[in-house]
Amino acid sequence: MSSLFVKSYLKLCGVIPGFRKITRKWMYQLMARFIKQDQWSFMNYGYAQIDGQEVKPILDSSDEVNRLSFQLYHHLANEVNLEDKSLLEVGSGRGGGASMIKKYHKPSTMVGLDYSGNAVKLCNKNHGREGLSFVEGDAENLPFSHESFDAVINVESSHCYESMNRFLGEVKKVLKPGGHFLFTDFRYSYEMEELEKQLNDSQMVVMKKRDITPNVLQALDEDHDRRMTDISKSIPKLFANQFREFAGVKNSVVYNQFANRDLIYFSFILQKQ
Repeated sequence: MSSLFVKSYLKLCGVIPGFRKITRKWMYQLMARFIKQDQWSFMNYGYAQIDGQEVKPILDSSDEVNRLSFQLYHHLANEVNLEDKSLLEVGSGRGGGASMIKKYHKPSTMVGLDYSGNAVKLCNKNHGREGLSFVEGDAENLPFSHESFDAVINVESSHCYESMNRFLGEVKKVLKPGGHFLFTDFRYSYEMEELEKQLNDSQMVVMKKRDITPNVLQALDEDHDRRMTDISKSIPKLFANQFREFAGVKNSVVYNQFANRDLIYFSFILQKQ
């Protein structure tokens, strides 16, 4: 039943972008209100280094539990020098990515923006500190002045937006000249051509692109047991099946779509000229 529900929901999201945007906000509002564990600070599918060419980030032992999720951020952040730079994360979720970027990549200031006010309150409580803050706002109408940031990072969030073109215009607006847009997410395979056109039309230059679907699928395999355990401990049984689908555990709808390459997970590095 949960698989049918997820497939129906995803179909509606594809047909009605506004429905996708508002329902995701409701979902994240509820999650931030009722699931407050500070150790559950990531919601992405993760990234496993499988080609042997990338150097794994060295993490404190307390951060190892979130290694795979943080590696999705590190995969982007390691492409540019963020030390002493101003960085904005659009779609900061539960704050773990912004917190670990601040810790390991050392931007001078890090701002996380999220559409969910409840999530922002939770992030400021769990992660807020000097040089790291979280604000409520809309990715398609960023509440910052022109040329405010050296870099913008966006991780597994844009598939929720109503208008990708509006979002890209906002990213370009808030980036300083020469600034970088660090971007990773997933789309259905038939949507990839349109996405690449949108990126090429954004007046930012694509410096690097990668298909990281195998890396994400491997991360889901490696993280399966932990995700299942966390769901059984934290989520009421009534909603457990839906959360297993949301978490992308083995044999979930999303997991199988990645495995069949119906869904493509990608990363892009763009620069504002």
